[in-house]
Amino acid sequence: MPPKRRKLDKGSSPDQQEVLASSFNPHVLSGIKVFILPAGIQKVRLNLFKANVENLGGCVEENVTHNTTHIIVDDAMTLERACKIMKVDTPPQGKVIVKSAWLSECFDQKAIVDVDPFLLDTPKPMNIKHEPYVVAVNKGNGKEHYNAFEEQPMSSGFLPKTGVPYTNIFTHKSNIKNNDEDADSDYFPSDSEASDGTLTNSTDTTPNTTPEKKLPIGKWICTQSSKVASVNANEHITSKLEEMVKNYESTNDKWRAFGYQKAIAALKKHPKQITTWEEARALPGIGSKLADKIWEIVQSGELRKLNEFQSNEQVHVLKLFTDVWGAGPHTALKWYQQGFRTLEDLQTKANLTSQQKIGVRLYNDLLDRMPREEARDIENIVREAAEAIQPGVIAQACGSFRRGKPTCGDVDILITHPDGHSHKGIFAKLIQKLKDIDFLTDDLVSVEDSGNQKKYLGVCKLPGPSSKHRRLDIIVVPYDEYGCALVYFTGSAHFNRSLRHLCKKMGMSLNEHALRTGVVRKGTEKIFEGIVIPTPTEESVFNTLGVPFRPPEERDH
Repeated sequence: MPPKRRKLDKGSSPDQQEVLASSFNPHVLSGIKVFILPAGIQKVRLNLFKANVENLGGCVEENVTHNTTHIIVDDAMTLERACKIMKVDTPPQGKVIVKSAWLSECFDQKAIVDVDPFLLDTPKPMNIKHEPYVVAVNKGNGKEHYNAFEEQPMSSGFLPKTGVPYTNIFTHKSNIKNNDEDADSDYFPSDSEASDGTLTNSTDTTPNTTPEKKLPIGKWICTQSSKVASVNANEHITSKLEEMVKNYESTNDKWRAFGYQKAIAALKKHPKQITTWEEARALPGIGSKLADKIWEIVQSGELRKLNEFQSNEQVHVLKLFTDVWGAGPHTALKWYQQGFRTLEDLQTKANLTSQQKIGVRLYNDLLDRMPREEARDIENIVREAAEAIQPGVIAQACGSFRRGKPTCGDVDILITHPDGHSHKGIFAKLIQKLKDIDFLTDDLVSVEDSGNQKKYLGVCKLPGPSSKHRRLDIIVVPYDEYGCALVYFTGSAHFNRSLRHLCKKMGMSLNEHALRTGVVRKGTEKIFEGIVIPTPTEESVFNTLGVPFRPPEERDH
C-alpha cells in the first residue's frame, strides 16, 4: 500500500489543503501528461487535481493517447476494475498507472516524487503479442461503468520511447501458471496459496464464513516452523537463485522474483542435496524451466543467466540505484536513461528528492546490516526515552531482530500503552526528545498516519565516533491494535503473506490494525470490510485462526 500523506493542518478545509501554495515551482510537472480516470474521485477533488497539474506546468488529457505519461486513478481502485471501466483487457502499454495519492504527494512535496509506492498493483512482465492500443473517451453520460471507453489501434510509431525493449513494459496477468515460452519459471501457487490475493482475477464472492470454520492444517507456511529445515543442504543452489531474485527485483520483474523466492523456500526445506533434474522438478513451486536452471547449477556450479546479469552494465547500475533509499526500480531506470551511472552522478547531476539525497549521502551505512547487539542498543535508547515521557509504555523492536536474526537491515519499534489511551500524546514528544539527544539525524517521513497508528521513518546513530547511521521506524499504535501490529511488523513477509491468504480463504482479513471476520469480496475488491474480532495479543490472532502459535524465531520463512 502506498504511504499516507503527512497530516495537514486541522484548521484548513479540504479544498484549501489541495490548492497549491504560491511558492510552488510553476514547472515542477513539466513533461508530465496525465489522464485522470474520474471513477471514485469527487468532482471538486477532480477539478482541483486538474487545476493543480496545469498550474505546475503539467498537461491534463481528456483521452489516453500515445503522449500520456500517467493514468491517475482513485486510491481505492484496483487494476482489474480500472480495466473494466476502460473496457480493455490489459492496461494501456507504456503508461504509469498510479493512485491519486501520488499527485497529492507531488503537490505536497513541490516535486515529482517516486511513483513506486503509489503504483496500482504489480503486473507481470510478458512479451507483447497483440497490437498496442490507446484508450479514448467517447462523449457519454460518464456514469459508473463509463461505457464511454473504447479501444483504438495505435501504430508502431507511437510506441513509448523509453530506451528499453518494448517487451519489458508491464501488463497485468492473473496469478495462474505461466505459459510464456521464454519465461524463467512456470511457477504457479502451491500449498493452496496465491501470492497475496492482489494478482488474482476471480469474480467469485468470498463466503461469509466464521472463525470456527478451519482450513486443513499442514498446507500453509504460517502453520509450519521455519526451524524445521535449519540446515540448508542446497545452499550452493539457493545462493545463486537469491542473486537472481535481487536482479529481477532491481529490474522491477517482481513476478519472476516471487517465483524464485518460492523455489528457494522449497529448496531450503528439502532435507538432502538435489542430485537429479526430476528431483528438482518434483519440489512444490518449481516448474520445468526453473528445474533446468537448478540442474545447470548442480552440473556446472554456474548459472549462465546469472553471469549474463552480472556482466550487464544496465543491470549493475540499476542494482546500485535501487539500493538508494527512496528510489524504486522505476526511478532507477529513469536515472539510467538520463545517463547517470554512479552515485556521484546522482549527487551532482540528478534532481533528487530530500529522501533520495539522504539515501545517496548515507548509501553505504544504510546498506550495511547491523549486528543484533547494535539493534538492541537502539531499541533500549528508544524505550528509555519513551518511558521518561510516559511511564508504563511498551516499546518492542520487531522485524528480523525479533525473529532472532544475527544481523538486521533496520529497526522497527512498536510503541503502545496497556491502558489504551496514554499512547496518544507520546509520538511527537518522543521524536523531539530523540532529536534533542542527537540520536535521530535525518527525517525520511516525519509523520505517516495510518488509521489510529502513527509512524516515523528516519535515520538514527548511536553515540561514538565509529557508529554508523541506521534506518529506524517508530510506530505508535493503540493497545487494541497491538496484537495484530506485532504480527504484521514481526514478519517475515512470506509468513505474513501466507497468514493473510489463509484469512482470505476463511472469509476474513488481517492487517496491522485488526483481524476481521465476515469479509465479503468480489475478485480483489472488498464489498464488505467485515467485523473486527478483538485480538489483544499475538496468541489470540493465531488462536482465532486455528493456527498453531509460532514464536517469532519460527516465522523466519
